Amino acid sequence: MRSFQDSQQHAAAISGWQQVYDQLGAGRLRSELLLVSGERFQLFHEVLDKRVVQYGQAPRQRFCVSFSTAKMPVIQGCKVGANSILLLRDGEEFMLHAPEGMAFLSLSVDIERFSRLAEIELGSAQFARMAGLPGLEVPQGLLKSIKLDIFRHVAGLGRRGVDADGLREKHIEEALMTLLLDLLLQASGERRRHELAVSSYIVRRSQELMLADTERPPSVLDLCERLHVSRRTLQNSFQRVVGMRPVAFLRSIRLNAVRRRLMSATADDLTVSDVAHDLGFRHLSHFSASYHELFGEYPSETLQRA
Repeated sequence: MRSFQDSQQHAAAISGWQQVYDQLGAGRLRSELLLVSGERFQLFHEVLDKRVVQYGQAPRQRFCVSFSTAKMPVIQGCKVGANSILLLRDGEEFMLHAPEGMAFLSLSVDIERFSRLAEIELGSAQFARMAGLPGLEVPQGLLKSIKLDIFRHVAGLGRRGVDADGLREKHIEEALMTLLLDLLLQASGERRRHELAVSSYIVRRSQELMLADTERPPSVLDLCERLHVSRRTLQNSFQRVVGMRPVAFLRSIRLNAVRRRLMSATADDLTVSDVAHDLGFRHLSHFSASYHELFGEYPSETLQRA
């Protein structure tokens, strides 16, 4: 169990996931992470008190299942409901928009072994159909029961000494495999993307275009031109997916990029103004005020700590 005051340090602590967490909510972040890893499995439960956008790739050779235990995020263009589970496979890309106060539980197991077991339980065709979906619906009571089972299995792990023969690790892996098989067996429907998927694509592509040219970030009109969408469609897409205007969201993404660069600084001659300029911030006073509003500290303080 670890606590963090920086979203990217939180993200980096989750081994195997190639991901970035960009803070969107203003103020000093507080987060908690419960992480249990074995040779062929991993589970983690994360709680963040600020809005964060998470994006990257799931672990290779893993079958991953996630579900919310508090406020519901938007992931892969799908609004997560109280009885939704989300599926990721073998290095699959993802984007998750986490609201303030979100808590999320994620399990991942060896994809080869799990696929063999699931094909036995469900049949090859049924498993292939379900495993290819972005998410599934299961009874809410089952999710609550699984959450309790998971925390019961990991409770007190740190007090039980060395697992010399690997039996405890095998026991946890078997328990997670069983829970995931139960989830698939109980799945009652398919998630549908429709309009929200289009909006999610527009937001993701806008972010990619902005990060591709940070020195001269594209304007709203530039994005409309590149994506062949109207200003209204662009604005509505951002409001629907992240609840923010495009300009505010993309500015927050650039501020997070500045923060990561400042926190990883090693050269004595690196200055705040250099980094800000590289990320397209031309007015240092406005930049400094925006940075302080988002992170609860000035960029010079971040650089000093680094």
